[in-house]
Amino acid sequence: MNWRNACCAGMLVILCQHTHGASADRSEVAEIRADRVTIDQQQQVSRYFGHVEFSQGSVWMTGDEVILATRDGELRLIDIRGTPATYREIDDAGQQMRARAEEIFYDTDAGLIRLQGNAHLCRGGEYFRSAYIEYNTQTRAVNAGKPGATESERVRITLRPGNTPSPTDCEDMP
Repeated sequence: MNWRNACCAGMLVILCQHTHGASADRSEVAEIRADRVTIDQQQQVSRYFGHVEFSQGSVWMTGDEVILATRDGELRLIDIRGTPATYREIDDAGQQMRARAEEIFYDTDAGLIRLQGNAHLCRGGEYFRSAYIEYNTQTRAVNAGKPGATESERVRITLRPGNTPSPTDCEDMP
């Protein structure tokens, strides 16, 4: 196995341990597909370019560029950029969360996903649209919008009736 394959395999193992989908997802095989990759072992950063797709169990990410940063052998940051960048997962309770934006920044230590630029977040029966959305994967809290937002940047929320939305509620997310 050459050093590039070893680094890619190592990054996949690290990523597998730190995504926050269902617990069973962590034991699933992970796969990253991209047109090309660059790996900087010294800086502990790998960059994937061109039609990037990541899948592991219920976790799925896509973008034009994905940057993974590690520290001490553990994944710390995921930066997904695209037109659009997308992220989706199903948690242990069976609730689906889908996100779409121009940039998705995931701080795995804090459990925070930040969506910037034409951001959309759907979870269960709630659908948020704004220029900026922050989602805490640990507490499931949402923080959206910004002070002084223009009309197009204002937060828009759609709430669907029903007590227990199914995992497919986000399927119609535009």
